[in-house]
Formats: sequence, structure tokens, C-alpha cells
Amino acid sequence: MRNPSRTLLWVQLLALLLYPFVGDSRAGHIVSTAISVGVLSAAVWMVHRSPRPGWIAGVLAAIGVGAWIAHNVTGSVALGALGAAGYAAAYFYAAVSLISYMMSDERATRDELWAAGATFMLFAEAYAWLFMLCQQWQPDAFLAPGGKVRPLDWVELLFLSATNFSATGLSDIIPLSPHARTLVIVEQWNGVMYMALIVSRLAGMLGRTRAN
Repeated sequence: MRNPSRTLLWVQLLALLLYPFVGDSRAGHIVSTAISVGVLSAAVWMVHRSPRPGWIAGVLAAIGVGAWIAHNVTGSVALGALGAAGYAAAYFYAAVSLISYMMSDERATRDELWAAGATFMLFAEAYAWLFMLCQQWQPDAFLAPGGKVRPLDWVELLFLSATNFSATGLSDIIPLSPHARTLVIVEQWNGVMYMALIVSRLAGMLGRTRAN
């Protein structure tokens, strides 16, 4: 496949379009988990094409998926936290792997440009799972839309993550606990550094490629 990063990005965007139709019921949680597994599988597949060891992403993904499914069945907070941590770690590892893939040479290919978009989504999903981890232990960690303090659903967490990673901050969700606020600060810093260092370097490499 000539542009595997494009395939990953399309899978991520398709999942993003499907999430709002899933709902917050028990059946919706099962479908949402299935979609997340699909996205994570695509991310693990992409890691195998990067310089990083792919088996690490596979192990992290297996831990996250297994624990999260067990949490949905049993309602265990500990399993929910382990599942969210596993998902987050797998997405972070996939994001770092794609950065290694983009920075492995001195020229920018078309697939590496697709990888920049896919990496953005991987970071957004990773932090959304960290927010999920936070609210597993602290159900009152966030002020939800409408001024209610309650656990956020997946679409709300992903929205909060994407707006903060992109540094737009256009969100009606407010972190309340110190841990939630710290996670938001770290994500904002990570987003700024990603845009300033990785994307700008990739743009510079693209300019040199065209000049040659």
C-alpha cells in the first residue's frame, strides 16, 4: 500500500462520524468499543510500518481493549481505569511511532503528510482516554455542557481533547479537579509543541523536496 497513513486517517475520520450515532446506552457502549477497537487496530497496523517495534503497540492495545470490555461487563472502576490507561498508552505509542516515521529522512513524502493528520488524531484520542481515566477515579472531574457535574460521554471527551490539542479552546466543558486541569495544561503544551516542531519541520522538508 502506497499511502498507509491515508488509510489510517480515513479510518479515524469514519469513526469520528459514527460516534455521535452510537448513543450512551449499554448497547451504544458496546458499539463504541467496537469502533475504538477498529481505530486502534488500524493504528497498530501502521506502527508496524514505522521504525518502532509493532509488538509493543499490540500488547498495549490488548490490555486496553480487554480491560475496557471487562469494565463494561462488570462495572469495575479499576478495570475501567486500566482499560483507559491501556488505550491511552497504545495511542501515544502509535503517535510517537508515526512521528519517527515522518522524521526518519530528510524529505517529505505524500504519505508523511497524511501521517501528520493521522498523528494529530492519535494524540487527540490518547488524551481523550486520559480524561476517561481521570473521571473513572473522579466522576466530578469535569463540568459538563449545561452546567452539570457528571461523567462525560466519549464524544464529549474527544471534543474536549481535540479543542485543547489544537489550541482553539472552543469548549463548553470545564475541568474542575486539579488532576483534570493538569491534564488539560499538558495537552495544550503538547499540541503547541507538535504544531511548532513536528508540523513546521515537515513543511520545511516539503519545501526542500520541491526545490530539488
